[in-house]
Amino acid sequence: MSAFLDDNGKLVTVSKSNPLPVETTQSTTTETVGNGTITTGGVSQVLLTAKTRKGYWVQNKSGASLYINRGGGTASTSNFELVAGGYFETPVWENVSTKIEIFGATTGQVFNYGECA
Repeated sequence: MSAFLDDNGKLVTVSKSNPLPVETTQSTTTETVGNGTITTGGVSQVLLTAKTRKGYWVQNKSGASLYINRGGGTASTSNFELVAGGYFETPVWENVSTKIEIFGATTGQVFNYGECA
């Protein structure tokens, strides 16, 4: 048997005829997706410009690691490593508004990406 306290502190039993009350909130997001390549190997490039977003994701489609700077600066091999074939997405609770840069050692490394605003 399941029960809950209502707004008046009264114990209410949950059943098929008296289900648990649930409130939902509808959220509206706009998703942008794309494909990219490292234009010049060994040089950081902007993946996503600085703006308010609810999250983003990156998938490494190349055969070597890519690196992502999630903090707004230039990306290098000391940043977050996305191994060959790897996938990263921000946690649901993390709203990211900084510029995101990506780094790959070799020109032509391929990746997919997307963001929700």
